[in-house]
Formats: sequence, C-alpha cells, structure tokens
Amino acid sequence: MYVLEVLKFIDERDGEEGWLRLGTKLKHIGYMKGRFRTKKDAVLYYDKHNPHMRSLNAHNEYISDYDPKTFLLYIVRKDYGIYATIESFNVD
Repeated sequence: MYVLEVLKFIDERDGEEGWLRLGTKLKHIGYMKGRFRTKKDAVLYYDKHNPHMRSLNAHNEYISDYDPKTFLLYIVRKDYGIYATIESFNVD
C-alpha cells in the first residue's frame, strides 16, 4: 500500500520559518488520509484533483511540483501504518 506525504515548500529565506534558519526548503506537514494499492493509483488520484498542476510523476520520481498557491507538494511513500492527519483532497 502507498500514501501521499504532504510537504510545504519554504520560499522565504529569512525569519523564524525561513529556509536559512530551518536548514531546508521542504518542511514535512504530515500524511494524507487515504491509501492506494499502487503508486500509479496515487498518481491518478493526485492528477485528478490537481488538473492545474503537472502530473505527480512528471519526472518519474513520484513527487509533485509545489503548488504556487498553497506551496504544498506531495510524494508517494510506502505505507508503514503511520498515522495520517491531512484530509483527502476536496471532492469539489
């Protein structure tokens, strides 16, 4: 089984939440509720709910670009039973 890990792209250099202080430009937010039988199923789900973005697997790495509005990006991960806290994409 697979899940979607949710990360936030940090675009600000300075400040409390800036990438210089954090030491990275990607901050782990959590795991999305919902599991997928295959990586392809996870990609299809992401692509269906994000038509304004390139495919999650556009670079054959199972990682999306970050959304310029939300600054969130998604990575397909193997499910190890980690507690998921992020709601699934809105059906609207």
